[in-house]
Amino acid sequence: MRLIGMMAGGSPPEDGEEENVFSRARGPSASERRTRKVLLMGLVLLLLGGVWLYLQGGENRALNAMSPVQRASLFQETREDYRAMCTGDAGTSRFPKRCAQMAEFLTRFTECDEACRQEIAPALQRAVR
Repeated sequence: MRLIGMMAGGSPPEDGEEENVFSRARGPSASERRTRKVLLMGLVLLLLGGVWLYLQGGENRALNAMSPVQRASLFQETREDYRAMCTGDAGTSRFPKRCAQMAEFLTRFTECDEACRQEIAPALQRAVR
């Protein structure tokens, strides 16, 4: 009868008996809680890192999803804007951050050949500094 009572969540062991390891009253130890917290934080950081990496590639995915005509048109428009704003006398000294952003964006296009890369090199070099 005593065995059936303990299986059904009976009384805890009396003095002198071994501790009941299956007791519901027993919570996780401090090291178990710490391990759980570390694992949870690791999973959260891993998830955030994955989201961050996914978002970093969003611009490239959008460019690759464009039709060739749209892509070429966007490239030409961006290159013309870069030339108007970032070359000549004022050039990259007036808008260094914006010119660097536009230059970096132009490098993502396969249409940006060697001549294009030479044209945007000054803005990219200023961005590195």
